[in-house]
Amino acid sequence: MLKPLFNAFTISLLINIPNLSAKEIDLSNKSDPSGTHEVALCARASPDNKLNLPGHAFVSFTHIKNNGDVTLTSIGHTPNAGSISALMSYFGTPVSGYLNKEKYTNSMQRCLRIKVNKADYERAFELTESPLQQLGLADANDLVLRSYDLSKNDCITFMIEVADELKPMGLNVPKRGATDLPLEYMERVISSN
Repeated sequence: MLKPLFNAFTISLLINIPNLSAKEIDLSNKSDPSGTHEVALCARASPDNKLNLPGHAFVSFTHIKNNGDVTLTSIGHTPNAGSISALMSYFGTPVSGYLNKEKYTNSMQRCLRIKVNKADYERAFELTESPLQQLGLADANDLVLRSYDLSKNDCITFMIEVADELKPMGLNVPKRGATDLPLEYMERVISSN
C-alpha cells in the first residue's frame, strides 16, 4: 500500500518541482484502464554558460499506471558535433546528431504538459524510435541517429514533430521563426494553448 503512494509522491516531485512554471492541458477524451498518459513539450536554458543560451528543447513522455507506478522518458535531439559545428550548420552543411534521453532538468525549464489518449501517446512516442529498430536491425537501446541542422532539423524541430502528432486533438502548434531559441519558442507554444 505504501509503495504506490511513495511512487506517486516521488513522481509528482520529479514532474512538478522542476516544472513550477508548467502549463497543463487535457486533450484526452477517453479513460484508459492502463492509467494516464501525458506528453510534455519542454525547453530549458543552457546551464553551461552565463547567458543560458542557446537553450534546448525536448519532449517528456509519462505513463502513470493506476497502481501508482510511473514511467517517465525525456528525449531530445542533440548534435554529435561540437557547439561551433552545430552553430555553423545554420549556414551550411548538417552535422551528425541523435535522439537521446535527457540527463537533467533546469530551474528555468518551461513545459506544456498535455494529457492525451493512449493511442495519441503511442503515436507520438513512435517518433523517438529508430527506423532501423522497426526493421529489426537495431536494438531499443541503440542511439537513434539523425542529422542535425540548426533551425531546420534540431531540438525544436523534434519537439514540433511530436506536437504535430497532437494537432488533430486540438493542440495549437505555432509556426517557428528562423531565429527562435528554444525557450522563446516554448513561450509561444504555451501562450497559444
